[in-house]
Amino acid sequence: MSLIRCPECRKKISSTAKQCPHCGFLFDEANLEAYKQKLEQRRAQNAEINRQSVKIHLTWGIIFSLVIAIAGWWVNR
Repeated sequence: MSLIRCPECRKKISSTAKQCPHCGFLFDEANLEAYKQKLEQRRAQNAEINRQSVKIHLTWGIIFSLVIAIAGWWVNR
């Protein structure tokens, strides 16, 4: 018998359990399939958020670089 984490509440439970004693998650095929779909949706949302975050960081990096370049040019004028 080993311990696994419940996909719903993330608490450790027995690998032979049919239901999580903490949250009541049932380990049948329908629930596991629904959980996998929900997990895939979260991964897709997180990937989109990461892409947007990278764009925002690049934009601010470019703006910051331009401000530094203009300030350097202004001082050395």
